[in-house]
Amino acid sequence: MILYESCGWRLEEMASRHLLAVAALEQEIAHAPWSLPMLAEELTLVGCRRVLLTPANELVGYAVSRLLHDEWHLLILGVAPAFRRQGLGRMLVEALLETARSAGVGETLLEVRASNVAARQLYESLGFVRIGLRRGYYRHGPFGPEDALVLACCSAK
Repeated sequence: MILYESCGWRLEEMASRHLLAVAALEQEIAHAPWSLPMLAEELTLVGCRRVLLTPANELVGYAVSRLLHDEWHLLILGVAPAFRRQGLGRMLVEALLETARSAGVGETLLEVRASNVAARQLYESLGFVRIGLRRGYYRHGPFGPEDALVLACCSAK
């Protein structure tokens, strides 16, 4: 289902037909990628899953979030390296924040690697602020275990 289309870019609800492409991109870009079965299971749960497609129907980004208790949680976000710094990650996060707002959820949370400056700048530009630290949260990475910053954003209008 197409949720948004602009200048040929399409934001769609993630479906089973997208899973192989999402899993392949996740394997390419993530330090501890979600597996195909993990992504497939996510489709069975209540949540929000989006994919971003080019005019040529190429998958270039994805995001998965879920309502946990009374907070919206952004679980994974990825954009293909060749398509970064074009506002696509922002488009995905803004769509998820709008979903949280529409659901009446007051707060959206996420964890981000302390070393991921680009992602931190994106989230901060969208109103996320640091509310905590999870020491050694990311067990896999280029330099071994790494801390996660816990960020929160008010979802309410």
